[in-house]
Amino acid sequence: MTVRQKLTAQARLLWRFLGFFQPPLLRFLHALVIGLVALQVLTKLFGLGLPHVILGLVACLAGFALVGCSLWKRGLRNYFPYLWGDTAQLAKDLAAIRGGRLIIAPRPKGLATVVQGLGMGALSMALLTGLWWFRSWQMGDISHTAAAMHSVFVWLLLAYAVGHGGMAMGHFFFWKKSVATPKGR
Repeated sequence: MTVRQKLTAQARLLWRFLGFFQPPLLRFLHALVIGLVALQVLTKLFGLGLPHVILGLVACLAGFALVGCSLWKRGLRNYFPYLWGDTAQLAKDLAAIRGGRLIIAPRPKGLATVVQGLGMGALSMALLTGLWWFRSWQMGDISHTAAAMHSVFVWLLLAYAVGHGGMAMGHFFFWKKSVATPKGR
């Protein structure tokens, strides 16, 4: 099997795995936003200003579509249950972690969805401050406050992406291992 075939097989497995948690439209938007965020990081690292701005505007469309679709599909209370004092599932998930379980199935109003809500918040704030900075640049009066705020939220988003992506890959790895190893062995 060639490297390309292996990567394609892994991508198909990952798409299938994500299908347990997200309908196709959300999976597509999720993948698109991940790709755009990665491209944003690369354009910033290599000092490519115009591509960074253009991709940033595209990222705004895709990112706000992802957040909007997620909230429309599952509701604000699913991602931020603590705002309503609804912490029962979150408490169960945290108790399971304290009890030594590292892999916890994602449940509505649980730890995984609360973390996703925080990620949607970081993404939204990075996009909004990026738009603020872009608008101030358009008006000829570059806002250093907008630039500083954008930087803070981008760093939060990157920290979230590393943590969330790492945990997702961990879950994927264990799922893949359980699917590849037949039960009863």
